[in-house]
Amino acid sequence: MMVDVTAPTAPALPHAADFVLDVLSAAAQAPYGALTWPEINRLAARWLRPATGDSSRLGHAMVLEMAERGLVEAEVTEMADGSPLVARVLHPRIFGMQAARALAA
Repeated sequence: MMVDVTAPTAPALPHAADFVLDVLSAAAQAPYGALTWPEINRLAARWLRPATGDSSRLGHAMVLEMAERGLVEAEVTEMADGSPLVARVLHPRIFGMQAARALAA
């Protein structure tokens, strides 16, 4: 799911890059490198101001795109209306930590 940068919401998103960086930073600092959907919603409300729709849906769409581009791993579920919802984001750092533990064992 690519976020359409030509959509009417694009001019209202001057802080989209800040959102992406904050998601990466928060996931890297979270226990086990996992960031859950309430934190995604909180960061979206902080950084994203779409002209139409809500910041939460846009935030989840952006995180899904981040996952498609390999920046994070995402566990996806669905909202009641069938829209995708990122249940949990895993920062790539956690996989390195798991590999290190396995090698040390």
